[in-house]
Amino acid sequence: MARKEIPFIVEAEGRDKGKEFIITEMSAWDADSLAQDIFRAMGDAEFSSIPPDVISMGCAGLATVGLSVMSAASPDVARKLRDRLMSTVEIIITHEGQRQTRPVNGAIDFEEVSTIRTLLDKVFQVNFSFLTIAGE
Repeated sequence: MARKEIPFIVEAEGRDKGKEFIITEMSAWDADSLAQDIFRAMGDAEFSSIPPDVISMGCAGLATVGLSVMSAASPDVARKLRDRLMSTVEIIITHEGQRQTRPVNGAIDFEEVSTIRTLLDKVFQVNFSFLTIAGE
């Protein structure tokens, strides 16, 4: 079965409005590896505000607390986790009627922090929850 590919168009007002992205589900191996690294980061950061039901959900629970964990992690760890998550995102560029995709480049593709946060949240949902976000 092919991995999910979820389209995302920025609808929020701002400089990124209308930009289009594709989020591709990680392989099960990569998602599990990332989940383990996030759980380790939680321990290293002494992240303590996790409800017991989230812990019992395992990887799926990460969708609930993922961005909070990244905020609590050291800057180096948070940067590496963010980069791994964003590696699953491509931007769609339309030029002279041709649509092309390429991996996102944070330095040039984002004008609003809120776009980055929304994309990270959606990447967590695609990879670590059982919810379908295609209709969002």
